[in-house]
Amino acid sequence: LAYLAWRQFGKAAQAAADFVNANLGGVDGHPIRIKVCNTKFSAEGSTTCGQQLVEAEVPAVLGGIDVFGNAIDTLAKNDIPYVGGIPISTQSVTAANSFQWSGGSWGAMVAFADHASRVLKAKNVAVVYSEFGSITESATYGEKVLKDRGVKVELVPFPIMATDISGYIQAAAANDPDAIVVLGADTSCKGGFDALDAIGLDGQAYFTGACAAPTITEPLGPAKTDGTIFNVEGPINRTNPNPDGDFYAAAVNAYGKGLNPIGAGTVSFRSFMNLYAVLRGLGADHITPAAITKALRATTDEPSFMGHPYTCDGKQFEGLPAMCSPQQILARIQANKLSQIGDWIDVGAIYAG
Repeated sequence: LAYLAWRQFGKAAQAAADFVNANLGGVDGHPIRIKVCNTKFSAEGSTTCGQQLVEAEVPAVLGGIDVFGNAIDTLAKNDIPYVGGIPISTQSVTAANSFQWSGGSWGAMVAFADHASRVLKAKNVAVVYSEFGSITESATYGEKVLKDRGVKVELVPFPIMATDISGYIQAAAANDPDAIVVLGADTSCKGGFDALDAIGLDGQAYFTGACAAPTITEPLGPAKTDGTIFNVEGPINRTNPNPDGDFYAAAVNAYGKGLNPIGAGTVSFRSFMNLYAVLRGLGADHITPAAITKALRATTDEPSFMGHPYTCDGKQFEGLPAMCSPQQILARIQANKLSQIGDWIDVGAIYAG
């Protein structure tokens, strides 16, 4: 297999492979080997990775974050499936060879819009978002849901690499919104929390799940983060842990020390485990790009590792055919601990109205 990513994404996938090889015998006794290619967040790097992985004749590529999507285009031309990861590029959510077990920022924004309008009964919502293709589009997805429900919406964009977004937060708060959504890269998390604390927001704050990482929230402290709602893509049950969670913890403890227990690595770990289930179903002698693609395309309510059951029929989220399980869960932070609020949110159905 190949992995298109960097840092903890590749580390999590490798930990999953090492654990599976050592404890489950790989696939029919054959160990799974992973070739990692770092796109370095550049269009050129994405293209180079795609070409290298095609030349390596890998049966599938595990997604990490391919911002530009060039690699996915190259893989598509060679009928190689691109599976999982965090969808950001247009290709990752629309390409016929892409299969995603994450709702990305689109799912997060629709979940926030649903909660703000349905649970909070908000009448006025501000969305502060990074000016980047997929994030901008995600903001408009949430805007549609809110407007369809009679909610006033203000969209406030900011440069994607900005770390000080206080001016944009202040502009968003000028009309006294009932809720503010901060939709951006993890570089904007701290700046968002600092700015909301400075203005003394009375309404509800929503941040993407990347901002819930302990490395971000713990230094800020409860005074700045308590009450914030995040999107997550797996259940949080502290009294009755999911066996998948125990499996993940064991693998990380043995092979992935240093991985964040709720960070982005959980997404790549899920991607590997879901693909592994497909590979085992096919058997070592029948693993080909075409066979993997056919198996994924035929899934209906297939169990997903640490996630919502998935169906890869291209119809789960309007305009985003590569999403197999975009459903979201929301969680609220209190004293540096996340607690799940509500059940799975079917963002595809909500967006469709």
